[in-house]
Amino acid sequence: MAKYALSLLIKIVLFAVVMLIVAKVVPYEGLVNSFTGLFDFQGADKFTRFILGEPDPEVWESLGGYFSILVNTLISIPAMSAIITAYSVVAHNVSPAGFPKEWASSTVRRFVKILGFTFLFWALFRLLPYQSVFPDQTYSNFTMAAIVGFHLLLTIVCYGFITKKITTKRSL
Repeated sequence: MAKYALSLLIKIVLFAVVMLIVAKVVPYEGLVNSFTGLFDFQGADKFTRFILGEPDPEVWESLGGYFSILVNTLISIPAMSAIITAYSVVAHNVSPAGFPKEWASSTVRRFVKILGFTFLFWALFRLLPYQSVFPDQTYSNFTMAAIVGFHLLLTIVCYGFITKKITTKRSL
């Protein structure tokens, strides 16, 4: 279990580092602007309202942030898959001829995992009644970090449970 947790932690840190490098090195601001240019104000408001579940006072900034994260993720996942696959080829003496197939399959798996985890995080965030536990008021940064950390931990536990069930059913 400790080996699995350490491997997961290393992959998360690697993904965060790759995302930061992509944000600094790859100029994708024009692509983000072209995506946000596809929306009028009402469409942007509906989109951000769907994600947040409430009206957003800064619609254009939020929309730009969402698309920036999306484009960064779409670039970072194949880059991280290439790094991990290259390491696997070098460390495990795997034939380099299988690199493209292994890279493609690991990239698709990571996209599916990220999509599933993000959907689970969003669904739990929208469905759990946080309003009844935390009434409307201003919270400190520490309190907000604790709430988000708890929600992230809850999402990780649910994701682990779901993947464990899928793995168990598939192995039977």
